[in-house]
Amino acid sequence: MKVAIVGAGLLGRLLGWRLSEQGAEVTLFDQQARDHRGTGLVAAAMIAPATEAVTTEPLVKAMGVRSLALWQPWLKELTAATDQPVYFKQAGTLVVAHAQDQADWLRFMQHAEAKVSGCFVHLNQGQLKTASPALAENFSHAGFFPDEAVLDNAQLYTALARYFEQNKIDWHEEIIFDEVPANGQLKGFDDAFDWVFDCRGAGAQGFQAGLRAVRGEVMRVVAPEVDIRQAVRLMHPRYPLYIAPKPNHQYVIGATQIESAHQTPVTVRSGLELLSALYSLHKGFAEAQITQLEVGLRPAFSDNLPRLVKQEKRIEINGLYRHGYLFAPAMVEQVLDWLAGQAPRFIPMTERGASA
Repeated sequence: MKVAIVGAGLLGRLLGWRLSEQGAEVTLFDQQARDHRGTGLVAAAMIAPATEAVTTEPLVKAMGVRSLALWQPWLKELTAATDQPVYFKQAGTLVVAHAQDQADWLRFMQHAEAKVSGCFVHLNQGQLKTASPALAENFSHAGFFPDEAVLDNAQLYTALARYFEQNKIDWHEEIIFDEVPANGQLKGFDDAFDWVFDCRGAGAQGFQAGLRAVRGEVMRVVAPEVDIRQAVRLMHPRYPLYIAPKPNHQYVIGATQIESAHQTPVTVRSGLELLSALYSLHKGFAEAQITQLEVGLRPAFSDNLPRLVKQEKRIEINGLYRHGYLFAPAMVEQVLDWLAGQAPRFIPMTERGASA
């Protein structure tokens, strides 16, 4: 089977890897250079199905739980094939709030009790001090979701790039994609492929009906004086803020959710909010070094849920919103199941022209 994957972001790379492992002849096409820092690298890379499901649809938890089950064996397989380790740590998520945001924390935990009961425990200050001494200095209690995880997306991208290089997979860079005509073919593509998978994310805006971009801003810091081992969700009046620990005392904090397709640099307001949130968690972040301050555009539909759309030999996979690492493995598995003749378990395959 010969397949073209249009869009070599997180989803496109994962799909290309899994299809190649199943014996498909894969060709990647992307509008950016191979070393471009796309949206998949501008992310906290958390796999947090329960905490996300508290404020979203039940489908988010179901797909997230499946992705969480897939990530660890997939990463072991990828590391074995490439000799490139990928950091993955399932240390859970701590949900905390400062005094002025306690009402938001209580509402969140009440919703958690109603929607994901059994997925978390309440920690008092003594228990929090045992679980995370660094956080206990500034917080008296927390909600702890023990099954959630983070991975290092930079290491993941390095491993996938090495796999493609080792297996001599064609990768065409800086390709201009014109409008998709009615026959389902992307212009410039001929009948050489059995399937064309459109994984362009926000890059498909204007070509896929109802797709919009949501701007997210993240910061990566190195903080040798801080030792926080769990992911942290900090209550914020405007949007959820996450702090994801990475190897070697690195932390990623993000991300804002701004309804905008502009990829201009981070604003002063957003930068101040991210920095003040970090400093409020632990005073050791005052001496942290900022290594990256980046913007990414997340693809989303009106319900903020992903879609699978088929038109002849073209399959559109899009709408992962800000849940790329939470959704991508489950979406890839769905596509592989569908190619094998099985019905997708989470997202139905919609024919172009049919009602969603």
